[in-house]
Amino acid sequence: MGGFLIYLSYMLKISLIKLKPNHFKLFNRWWNDPELRRWTSGTNEAVKPEAVVRILSRHLTNKNGFDFIITAKRKPIGHILIQRKKTKKHYEVYIAIGEKRYWGRGIGTVAMQQAVNWFFKNFPREKNLYLEVLPKNIRAIRCYQKVGFKKIRLIKPQKSPSTWLMVKLRE
Repeated sequence: MGGFLIYLSYMLKISLIKLKPNHFKLFNRWWNDPELRRWTSGTNEAVKPEAVVRILSRHLTNKNGFDFIITAKRKPIGHILIQRKKTKKHYEVYIAIGEKRYWGRGIGTVAMQQAVNWFFKNFPREKNLYLEVLPKNIRAIRCYQKVGFKKIRLIKPQKSPSTWLMVKLRE
């Protein structure tokens, strides 16, 4: 990781903490921000507060998923989920910086590097980690490439937007 990102990590004290129920209210705002949804899921559908609680409550009890809140100077600003995909038998990572004033500052790159390091340390038998990203989300693709993810193929489902499948191999 470049010197600037290490400096950024040090100055903003970027860290990952475990998701807790008191964080759920943040997701009501984040998941219902039209601009954030456009960049992450490509959908315009709002998420009802009760659905947010239901989804995140399942995350807390899921033994195949690991949820982290991204903090900058101890303030929650985003979310990272690493989840084992049952049908695909591999792990995927999802990230979103929910607080838009932190967009474009390299924080996602630092947080993603921390998550990747955590994953490979805690899952020594896993050889790779996957993610999907919308092709129009160039900023996110650059972030993932800085962390070492490579594009594998474009996935074109019938009922949802196309995504790039990317992989990070264990070094």
